[in-house]
Amino acid sequence: LKNKFLSVKLIFKHLILSVIVLLFLFIIWIKYLDYYTQHKQYIQVPDFTGLHLTDLDSFSQNYNLRYVILDSIYDKNKLKGTVVSQEPLAFTDVKNQRRVYLTVTTLNSPKIIFPNIYDFSLRQAVDKLEKCGFEIGELIYKNNLAANKILNFSVNGIKIKPGKELYVGTRIDLIVGSGLGVNKVYIPDLEGLTRYEANSLLKASSLNIGTEIFNSSVIDSSDAIIYMQSPRFSKRKIRIGSSIDLFYRRNDIKN
Repeated sequence: LKNKFLSVKLIFKHLILSVIVLLFLFIIWIKYLDYYTQHKQYIQVPDFTGLHLTDLDSFSQNYNLRYVILDSIYDKNKLKGTVVSQEPLAFTDVKNQRRVYLTVTTLNSPKIIFPNIYDFSLRQAVDKLEKCGFEIGELIYKNNLAANKILNFSVNGIKIKPGKELYVGTRIDLIVGSGLGVNKVYIPDLEGLTRYEANSLLKASSLNIGTEIFNSSVIDSSDAIIYMQSPRFSKRKIRIGSSIDLFYRRNDIKN
């Protein structure tokens, strides 16, 4: 009986030792997993937006992150090859070596077919070209019976033909008929508009953008608005084809 008691006691002792060893090994394993997975060690994702492709490697390495370019888009208001969005968002807590998925603007603008706008009215031509993705350049008026009709068009002084492939965002200069006599239009109110909005309104009014002056607050011209124009908005008329000088400031700055 005594031997049996000693045997049970020995087994019980071994069992307790086994449990202690297993518990100790389990704790070591948990600690190892915490270390391996960097448990509760997070960093904040920086803001990648606005960065150029050439800066991504060094920028991501500084934060111990990796990046993947997920998609590219065309945006005429953004610099080519720059980040426009990211996932995870900036200032999100993530672990080291986390991948950040980026969308960037294309390095090359897409090409589109130039439409036939012969004999369009100026307003129709401006609307058509802007919908296609072109920018309206200078309006050049010539004596012609067809007032405000499109007589021809060019890029940097070189005449183009309908059907030609051009890059999106190309500036198209329009040759427009002035009609008979002296044609004048009212000066539009451009204050508070962006450059793109002002250009559309001026072209529809048979006028041109003159000198453009950006004050020191402007970092990105696409984020600037007009705070002054010359000549100023009034009820007087000026000759068609005249230019309006524009002065810009950053959009979020008050006068």
